[in-house]
Amino acid sequence: MTALSNRVSSPGAPPPSRGCMKGTVVVGGMEWFIKSYGASAAHEVIARVSPATRAHVTPNAPAIGLLGSRSYPYAVIGELLRTMAEVVRVPEEEFLRPVIAAAVTTATSTVNRIVIRYVASMQEIARRAPEMWDMFYDSGRLTVLSCDEREYVVQVAEWPNHDDTVCRSSMEARRFLVEKTGARQVQLFRDKCQRFGHDVCVSRVRWAP
Repeated sequence: MTALSNRVSSPGAPPPSRGCMKGTVVVGGMEWFIKSYGASAAHEVIARVSPATRAHVTPNAPAIGLLGSRSYPYAVIGELLRTMAEVVRVPEEEFLRPVIAAAVTTATSTVNRIVIRYVASMQEIARRAPEMWDMFYDSGRLTVLSCDEREYVVQVAEWPNHDDTVCRSSMEARRFLVEKTGARQVQLFRDKCQRFGHDVCVSRVRWAP
């Protein structure tokens, strides 16, 4: 473990000017991972990630050293989440659900602007969606394309440095918020994504009527 600590002690390069997530929407998920799987799993994650990502994290620190007051490139967060899923041997899609739920719950409580327990309707979620996006991402323009009694469709445009895992994490955040309204059998669909060569990302959340 001493050797591992030495490997991550050097400061990292500054993040790009655009294409970062606010630390407030990251730390809760990191804390959940350590609580759920232990410090040894966190150390293994740090040992596996690339040097560029390793420069942002710290062994034996809360939330593996990530801070709510900082911003982190999508590539860093995406690699951390993918590596965490690999370390604990859980399929990425399955892994993202609880870690994103923990991240969103912590983030919304920390900023004290949107409190999860007060989310009562899809109309309220849709109304606040662009505000929530801007609270946690430094770029990208979110537009609600439709919202009715069983479906919620969102588009994100002008989103540089796209990362597939971060994109799917944003979808999981929407699933979590929809479930908080009491919706059942919630499903996610990607109609468009920059990963597939589209100019925008369009996600659809659908639930039982």
